[in-house]
Amino acid sequence: MPVIAVNRKDFCQLVGRDIPMQTIEERIPMLGVAWEGSESDNFEVEVFPNRPDMLSVEGLARAFSSFINIKTGIRNYKAEQSEYMVKVDEVAARPYFVSCVIKNVDFSDDFIKSIIQLQEKLMLTHGRKRKKVAIGLHDLKKINFPVLYTTEKPSFKFIPLEGEREMTMEEILKETTKGKDYSWILEGMKEYPLLIDATGKVLSMPPIINSEYTKLDTTTKDVFIDITALDEKAANEVLNILAAAFADRGGKIFKVKVKYSDNRTIYTPDLSTRIMNLEIAYVNKMLGIKLTATEVIECLKRMGFDATEIRKGTLEVVIPCYRTDIMHAFDLVEDVAIAYGYDNFEIETPNISTIGEENPLEVFSTKLRSMLIGYGLQETLTFILSNKDNLFTKMNLPEEEIAEIANSKTNEYNVVRNWLLPSMMEVLARNKHNEYPQNIFEVGDVVELDEKDDTGARTIRKLAIALCHGKANFSEMKSLVESLFKNLGIEKYDLQECEKQTFIPGRAAKIVIQGRDIAEFGEIHPLVLEKWGLEMPTAGCEINVEWLFEQYFRKSSLN
Repeated sequence: MPVIAVNRKDFCQLVGRDIPMQTIEERIPMLGVAWEGSESDNFEVEVFPNRPDMLSVEGLARAFSSFINIKTGIRNYKAEQSEYMVKVDEVAARPYFVSCVIKNVDFSDDFIKSIIQLQEKLMLTHGRKRKKVAIGLHDLKKINFPVLYTTEKPSFKFIPLEGEREMTMEEILKETTKGKDYSWILEGMKEYPLLIDATGKVLSMPPIINSEYTKLDTTTKDVFIDITALDEKAANEVLNILAAAFADRGGKIFKVKVKYSDNRTIYTPDLSTRIMNLEIAYVNKMLGIKLTATEVIECLKRMGFDATEIRKGTLEVVIPCYRTDIMHAFDLVEDVAIAYGYDNFEIETPNISTIGEENPLEVFSTKLRSMLIGYGLQETLTFILSNKDNLFTKMNLPEEEIAEIANSKTNEYNVVRNWLLPSMMEVLARNKHNEYPQNIFEVGDVVELDEKDDTGARTIRKLAIALCHGKANFSEMKSLVESLFKNLGIEKYDLQECEKQTFIPGRAAKIVIQGRDIAEFGEIHPLVLEKWGLEMPTAGCEINVEWLFEQYFRKSSLN
């Protein structure tokens, strides 16, 4: 989780009151951040991913000021109309663009540090290391509008930020630090995204690097913000957080007209508030306390919301534009609990007669993880949601019926995975820029359709392993799997040929016990490696953990 550095004096100036370091240390963790320590007049806090608005000194001070009753209620931000315009060509790789202009910015040393920190942390977390969302900040006075968001061939030249000479975009990816760090995002593209002003001067090469031409300096007063993204909602959320941070420092926000090639036109940022209803009975049921409508409203105002009782027992809550984490009424309940104070809840022993214990399958899964770490493998944790391209096309398999997401917001995560090995391949594909060997595993859940189940589908625990290095082969994976089975005390099984098209024919096998295919493993087919963009030999394995657990439990019972 991201850690942000804060200067106490700057923080207190934004809060509106001078607060001793000891008081900050005692109170700020109650807001839902973790105290990381202090040195001299500076401190650090760890911000949980659900609150990206607190990834800056401005956002943290805004939340803390409300929480300690200095300035409660909602902060309203307004964006003025303007003539600034950006034209968006058909940029398939990063199709979404949002922007705004901030004027009358006083770039103090503290604010420069804070805004750079906010930019980097947002791209790292909300932006998924710039793949999902990337941010550019530019000196407005150096730009001639309209600006064009387009693509150019790798041979196109400009001077990158902090550069001294023109470089081709291909050279930038290979020779600059940012290019080396993020070139993986643009892999496979024949043309790269580019932001150009009306005179042909380059603003940035998103999501890699800005140009030297529009670099911010100590004389900068007006700023142009560009955000490119794979997800329009995430882009707008990031823009709102940035705009609010600038506004808290006295900046004036102006809208930018964004005109797409399909004639769709939007004006950004949209700083309007959202409305959500909240039942007092629901709050009290979830928290196990008895708060009145007035008390709940007071708690909500301390968390930066506005609320009114529209009818007996029902509140209308106004949510600010920068609170991207509020998706359900329970999110508001959580904020009520924070404002009420977790230390104010009375400890109560549940009136039940059962004795809790960890699920045996979870105990076994933990045992597997420990064993695989002992083999020198690194554990991964991936999303259970995926897409058919990853599960079938890239794995050289025919498409089959699986559980799909209704009204999915993104094509990247629109089905529930039915096997685990594609997730390992995706991890390897995203980490080609890191050194080898890359030997990884995951113990996770998949979902298979099952008409016999009440829900029409069942969740299955599986284990996937991927060995990726210059000498990865069938024999290495076979030795690993057999060693794992032996250490679990399972020695009676049949080893049969596996004909799954994901693996190289003749270099794949499956383990069968009592007629059930418990494990399948082998060398990944070159076609699969090519589709994932991998150049290293890879061996993969997938094991049904639940069936393996049955064999382990039966063996343990007999002993």
